[in-house]
Amino acid sequence: MVHAVEKVAADTPDGRVTAVGLRVGTMSGAIPEALEGAWPIAIAGTRLAGAALSVEVLTAQIWCSSCESIQEVDEFYALTCPACGVGCGNLVHGREFEIAYAEISTPDDP
Repeated sequence: MVHAVEKVAADTPDGRVTAVGLRVGTMSGAIPEALEGAWPIAIAGTRLAGAALSVEVLTAQIWCSSCESIQEVDEFYALTCPACGVGCGNLVHGREFEIAYAEISTPDDP
């Protein structure tokens, strides 16, 4: 992730990364608190040094063809719809682990 933001920041040679936002699904395997705790170590000595980190947690959701609706599920999701109990394994959200944005300031910024 740090490397990916550094590649984008390279397009603005005088720029400094001031903030990074992540979108992390509850079924992604990533732990937001661990990401936040490791952030200062991960960015030390990089173009991101000193940048703030914002983590948006996305709740896992399934599509239930029986209910014909999207239902939220938790980490104990047992491949059944929480609303009707019918077997359902169609996870439509929750695996995300993506960079939402990177704010880059330049010396010309006020």
